[in-house]
Amino acid sequence: MFPEQLWDSNDIPEKELFFGKPSGSAMPLVWAHAEYLKLCVSLQQKKVFDIPPQTYQRYIVNKVTSKNFMWRFNTKCRSMPKGKNLRIEVVVLCKVYRTIDNWKTKQKSSVSDSGLGIYFLDLNTKNLTSGNKIIFTFYWTEANKWENIDYTIEIE
Repeated sequence: MFPEQLWDSNDIPEKELFFGKPSGSAMPLVWAHAEYLKLCVSLQQKKVFDIPPQTYQRYIVNKVTSKNFMWRFNTKCRSMPKGKNLRIEVVVLCKVYRTIDNWKTKQKSSVSDSGLGIYFLDLNTKNLTSGNKIIFTFYWTEANKWENIDYTIEIE
C-alpha cells in the first residue's frame, strides 16, 4: 500500500502521526499503483503503453514543432535556431526595446496579454542570418522604470 506521504519525524500520537506511517493523506494512493502497473507493461512491451494516438501522430509521425523559440526570465537563452520566431514572455506589462545593430537603431513594442497571466511579444526573425544578434531590454510600464540590463540572443 503506497501512501501519499509518510511521517518522518518523532511520533505525535495526539495528531495521529507515527514515524514511518501515513500522515493522514491519501492511502492507498491508487494513481501511484496505476502508474507502477503502466510502467511494468511499458517495460514488458518495450514501448510506452498509454501514449494517446493523437499525440503520437502529431509529434512522432508528423513531427510538428513550435514556430516559436521562448525567452523568459527563468530561461534566459543566449542563442536560438535560425528560422524560428522569438517569443519573449513576461509576467507584467512592459515595453520591449530591441536592436539588431548594437543600438544604432531600435524598435519598441508593447507586450500582448495572453489572458493567462503571461504577457508576450513575438518577434519575426526569419530575415536574420546565423551570427546576427538581437539585443533587447525592458521598460516596466507600471513601475515606470528600466530593466537596466541588455539581453542578447545570437541566431545559430
